[in-house]
Amino acid sequence: MENQKKIHSPGLLEKWGRTVLFSFAEKQRGKKSDDQLNFRQSSNRIIWRGSFLSFLIGFLPSFLFVYASFLLPLPNESELESKIIHIIYVLLLILFFTVIEFYLLFKLGLYESFRIAELANIELEDEPELVTPIPGMLARIALEIPDPELRLFGIDPYQRLNRRTLALKTLLYKIKVVLSNMIAKFALKAVIGRSSLRLYIEYVSAPITGFWDAYVTFLILKELRMRVITRKIAERIIIETNTVSANLSENGKLACLQAIANSIVFTKTFHPNFEFILLKLVKCFQLNSNLKDLDKLVEFQKTLSQCSPFEMKFAFRLFLIGSCFDGNLSEEEKSILPALYPDFSEEEWKSTKELSFYIRSGELKEAISAVEKMMQ
Repeated sequence: MENQKKIHSPGLLEKWGRTVLFSFAEKQRGKKSDDQLNFRQSSNRIIWRGSFLSFLIGFLPSFLFVYASFLLPLPNESELESKIIHIIYVLLLILFFTVIEFYLLFKLGLYESFRIAELANIELEDEPELVTPIPGMLARIALEIPDPELRLFGIDPYQRLNRRTLALKTLLYKIKVVLSNMIAKFALKAVIGRSSLRLYIEYVSAPITGFWDAYVTFLILKELRMRVITRKIAERIIIETNTVSANLSENGKLACLQAIANSIVFTKTFHPNFEFILLKLVKCFQLNSNLKDLDKLVEFQKTLSQCSPFEMKFAFRLFLIGSCFDGNLSEEEKSILPALYPDFSEEEWKSTKELSFYIRSGELKEAISAVEKMMQ
């Protein structure tokens, strides 16, 4: 496993995020949350609170920037030096308020991420055998740092992903605030006309910025909650697999690894919980790292056909559970299931969709119970 740790090296922002998370954990040491029995309701409160505070963090700096810019002396249109000085002052104001906004958003995101993990009784531990341990996973989501493009055991999570479409979506996402401000200002100018209220049109950027900050925080914390739940599911998978590993043949063990690898391909992400399962299973099965074509569906189907009925069912259920990790199930995933497992039934599909719903809606206990039933 030593070589796996060198695949990804945390950047400065991620290291800072980890430090902040550990400081929160230190302050909370010895205290117990009263909300652990009510994960969904408690995490919903955290998500909505974080979204509201993010709105304020986006609103206030934008409002103050507009206000401060009105206080700046107007440049002399006939003097180039006066114009340059005015532009410098405006840029310094933008930099000042932007730094404040992002610092507060990052600290808020890290704190709310820590609180959600705490509700699920997840400890901030540096797991040396993992490329991205829990602190790194939380920090990356809270700070909007993309997951590292891991290629553990040759698995390519992006082989079914249209990268051009992804790039276009990313570009549109980045310019959303600019477009919103322009459209809102144009609409207000059309309504207000030349009245004295035109002076206040620039302030429209404040609520729009606040809205987008709140929306992004909402999405981040929802995604983080799903990853917290799937980490607990991953831990349950390892426990259940450990209990039956002695009864699995080499093909049965290989099928389990292929099940997780193909789940990675279908969810199009190699997030840390998949990494956690793979590395723990390789260690549990005492297999070497020279594993090839784990993510090839044809090879997975071939291995399953060589397994005993128990092994086939167990590995197939692992694939179903892993395919739920992103909270979504597609018709493409359903269409291949009968070919993988001839005994596949609508009842199993219903159970899988229920698990996906529990992960998406934040039902931690229900999700764990569903996984335990599926692995029986």
